[in-house]
Amino acid sequence: MANRALIITPTGCPIMEHEDYDSGKHWRMTLPERTYDTCVVAFREDFEPEPNSYDMIIRKKGYKYKLIPQIADMIKWDHYDYIGCWDDDYATDIQSVNRSLQLARQFDFRLFQQSTTSFQTYDCLKHNPEWVFSETNFIELGVPFFRNDIYRKVLRFLNDYRYQKSDWGIDKVLCFYLQATAHVVHQTTVRHMLPDESTYNKEDGFREMDYLMRDFFPKYMRDNFGLDYQYSDVQQTIRAYKHG
Repeated sequence: MANRALIITPTGCPIMEHEDYDSGKHWRMTLPERTYDTCVVAFREDFEPEPNSYDMIIRKKGYKYKLIPQIADMIKWDHYDYIGCWDDDYATDIQSVNRSLQLARQFDFRLFQQSTTSFQTYDCLKHNPEWVFSETNFIELGVPFFRNDIYRKVLRFLNDYRYQKSDWGIDKVLCFYLQATAHVVHQTTVRHMLPDESTYNKEDGFREMDYLMRDFFPKYMRDNFGLDYQYSDVQQTIRAYKHG
């Protein structure tokens, strides 16, 4: 399998840059130094993605994690070593993504994300400049990467779980479902650019998260894998790896 990744990104807004990152080298730009490709899923009829910001483009409406399994049936992703499922409102640059993938390949991460410098985030995801990367029991679903075999398992869950409006809670049960820890790369960062209030109806989010974590998921794990899931809403760093 080639050392090349794929980022699938449902996109409905222009590229968002930030002063922390290399101007002109936004992660979506198709420059030759990338070790990954980008597949834009344009979900708004009135939106045209910037030129040279995608290797593949699909036009399809829908919620992100309902779209992801559908897109997987439409594109050839089997030969990529890592598959990312990224929101369109994050800023980072090509060299940051390349470095994160380099570490993932070197240490065989199963699922990971870059550390965050955003307005609101979980403590275990916040950027710590003293660390190269950390091992956690949680990553968010905004900018995750999944190793190819892990992505196949994630697709199974996304096909099995039916939610109405909000995908809240999937990230909180994902590591238990995969029976795997995750990693956060602190040597690079990513920044969420839009306020939390603009992205979700919180009432829908909390209602569906409660249904997933207390009702659907315990039964799903018991019936499909014989595993007993006890409700847990704890996101933590397990261990960290420092420079040197």
